[in-house]
Amino acid sequence: MNKADSLKVFSVWSERNSINQPKKKELLLEIIDQIATLFAVGSYYYFVVNFGNITMDFVHEGVRGLLGIEPEEFSMENCFERMHPEDLASMNEKEVLVFDFFFNKIPKEDLFSYKTVYVMRMKHADGTYKTFLHQSSIFSVSNEGKIEQSLCVHTDITHLNIPINHNVSFISSKKQSYHYTKISGGYSIIDKNSVDLFKIRFKDIFSKREKEIIEILAQGKTFNEIAKQLFISPHTINTHKKNILSKSGCKNTPELIAKYYINSIL
Repeated sequence: MNKADSLKVFSVWSERNSINQPKKKELLLEIIDQIATLFAVGSYYYFVVNFGNITMDFVHEGVRGLLGIEPEEFSMENCFERMHPEDLASMNEKEVLVFDFFFNKIPKEDLFSYKTVYVMRMKHADGTYKTFLHQSSIFSVSNEGKIEQSLCVHTDITHLNIPINHNVSFISSKKQSYHYTKISGGYSIIDKNSVDLFKIRFKDIFSKREKEIIEILAQGKTFNEIAKQLFISPHTINTHKKNILSKSGCKNTPELIAKYYINSIL
């Protein structure tokens, strides 16, 4: 781990989200588990970050299978140690963007309406890297309106071979979503019209069966497995796949699923 890069992230948190008036909030683990399940499709783990003391308030047992460690081992320091060096190097810029978005771009009453989404890599105990979809949502705020707790969900998408581009999205089912692309020295917002057009197409052009197949494809299942699950032939599944790719304008299944994950469109 590059210590300087992790210190940059801690610096962003302390400078932009310093908490002087904490609000005590009991963790309702059953509710958190239900929320995390809604975020994830496939294998995942989640954790709750406490920005008041930069610790983990809770770590899900899923880290045991996905990272090869025990939940009690997964601290903020351990998280940074396991993060791919390239991803860690860009984390401080991501966090600057995150706090700028939540504190300066949207009304305070919308803080709980958005989740932050991007792709990152984490090292397993065996030394290999896994690719995760990182999704985080504000869980509680302090009395002065600073982010006190954040729920983070990491879904394993290694099987999709999604390129790492360090882009960041702020997704809402109730408000306008925002997508940012990484540029030299920071981030630039992606044209809203092109993103909205893609989402509209996904919502309106697919049949119920096609949406069902996309969701199962996102879990990494093969055509034969999907055919057995839906009680239809592999040939029918392949026909659906060709139609789905044609309608979406995607070249292949990984591109389709990447857009499915990043845009949270189904």
